[in-house]
Amino acid sequence: MNIFKPMWKAIYIALAMSGLRLDAGRYLFAWVPLLGASAWLVYQSELSGWLIEYAICAWAFYYVGISLILGTRIKRMMLEKFGETTAIKLYDTICGLMFFNLGGGVGAAALQATGAMEISPTLKWGLTGLLALAGFGIKFWSTWIVGADTYYFRDLFLQKAHGEFTAKGPYKWLANPMYGAGNLHLYCFALLTGSEFGLWYALGCHVSIYAFYFIVEKPFIRRIYQAD
Repeated sequence: MNIFKPMWKAIYIALAMSGLRLDAGRYLFAWVPLLGASAWLVYQSELSGWLIEYAICAWAFYYVGISLILGTRIKRMMLEKFGETTAIKLYDTICGLMFFNLGGGVGAAALQATGAMEISPTLKWGLTGLLALAGFGIKFWSTWIVGADTYYFRDLFLQKAHGEFTAKGPYKWLANPMYGAGNLHLYCFALLTGSEFGLWYALGCHVSIYAFYFIVEKPFIRRIYQAD
């Protein structure tokens, strides 16, 4: 067995989940600087004391933005204007920026009013380790099974199926592992910093992805994948 193939796949998936797709081709020349600018924006928000504002904008950029792109005619307009290949690359870039900035928003929220919660070191580190292992592990495993295109909602963007539902891995036991247990690591930063606002923000993100699922994604799944 070639060990480098699964190693490369693991690196590719981890980076894609964070917001950078290594298969972006020439779009990497724009993608990497944009992600760098996003990291700089998080840093500047901390220096200027705009952590809450940045966190709210990051939430809106992802949850409102992805709902507008995938739940309205915007995706169809992109496909008609740029053609499928270019539209996909452009959409993936935007989607990756959304993922990256949401992670920045979670971190920014956790830095707001740190130390507001008193948690014993044993409980804090124990919970953080458990949630990080369960959350990121399940999301990574799920993405390994279904692929980065599914993680980026490629089927919703193109409005057509690109595979069948699978009962492998975490999908054997969980109906929606990416959105449920797969988001438990969102709470880790807030637990480490003792930020009550960070915990509420993580909960808001957790609820918001389910709102997106029921409003935008589930009707698509029923129409495309579960049609008789």
